[in-house]
Amino acid sequence: MKLFVALLAVGLPALAAAHSWIVCTDYLENNGWYWNEAKCRAWPRNAGQYNLRYRQFGTGGSFVHRLDNHPEELPLCNDPRDDANSYNDVHPMAAYYLGQTVVLTHPTNNHVSDSSCRRNHWQGDTENLMFVVDGDEDPCCIDSDKLIQIFDMGVSPYGDEYSDEVLRTYPKVGFQNAPKFCEDPEDAMGTYNFTIPMDLKPGRHTFVWKWIRIPSVNPFTTCWEADVFATKAERDAYYIATGRTTEDMWDFYQVNNIVDGVIVDPAVDPIISG
Repeated sequence: MKLFVALLAVGLPALAAAHSWIVCTDYLENNGWYWNEAKCRAWPRNAGQYNLRYRQFGTGGSFVHRLDNHPEELPLCNDPRDDANSYNDVHPMAAYYLGQTVVLTHPTNNHVSDSSCRRNHWQGDTENLMFVVDGDEDPCCIDSDKLIQIFDMGVSPYGDEYSDEVLRTYPKVGFQNAPKFCEDPEDAMGTYNFTIPMDLKPGRHTFVWKWIRIPSVNPFTTCWEADVFATKAERDAYYIATGRTTEDMWDFYQVNNIVDGVIVDPAVDPIISG
């Protein structure tokens, strides 16, 4: 099994084979089928160190980082906060605005209960949460009172109580929202989306993603920073100044007519046409 990028603090019992992380922190296509780095406007901490833009999606770094009961040894965020050195022109920091729907991407690493290609319907999905950090210092651990939950992204259906039709129908909520999982179970792209709260104070914030696959496996996390603006116009001005598109997020299933999992009436890709 491939070794994974150390962008996140994870918990892995001795024989566990689960891992994932957030690859893009501002992706332009919700519920997309295939990864396209041109659609990514922003990245997690130290994405350049792990070459996330140019390496194959789903591959990563050279060691596993665990989140366990020793936060003084294994902190919540694998890479400590260092805004000046964690981001660059190739892997820039995100910028959001109040009320924005933000799309995140992650690799599936085999953890999807899709009846089209899996007899086992018990690939679990227990918790998918987004947090903002209260303050400028990284929290010690996943239970820190500095973590303020801002969004619950739901959990994917799994288990024998769900029909085959439900398990192979997309889009889904939660981790297993990866419509092309069966084509590449290890490296298929999954997407989430969350909303920036209207009452979040504008300014720079640290965001933390938390995924619990099953309760016996400790949380997976990824940390990143983003400048939050009060309005889209302010955010757009910043993105223009830093050479990025101001295109609004679109939804793959709203711009394409899909029948039985096949695109029968494709829309023009805004990235390609723009």
